Amino acid sequence: MMTDSQLLQELEALAHRLNIPLSREDLMGGTGGLCVVRGEQRLILDYRLDVPTQVDILAHAFSKLPLDDVFIKPSLRARIDLYGEAQV
Repeated sequence: MMTDSQLLQELEALAHRLNIPLSREDLMGGTGGLCVVRGEQRLILDYRLDVPTQVDILAHAFSKLPLDDVFIKPSLRARIDLYGEAQV
């Protein structure tokens, strides 16, 4: 089982592998997530969020993407899939 810090590192690495920029910004009370800026997908997180919240937001964002052909460590995929199942 991965810790939240390990999950966060893996999610950040996944964003990098998928060429989705990830930034932490002052969202003035917002949390962030997956968005499209100038036609390109981006992940934006509020810089004040704690690690577990960042993991939840990123896992939820990745659950919206087609990742069937992307290798993801099983424990990380299980976390992402939790959000995908919730949308059904």
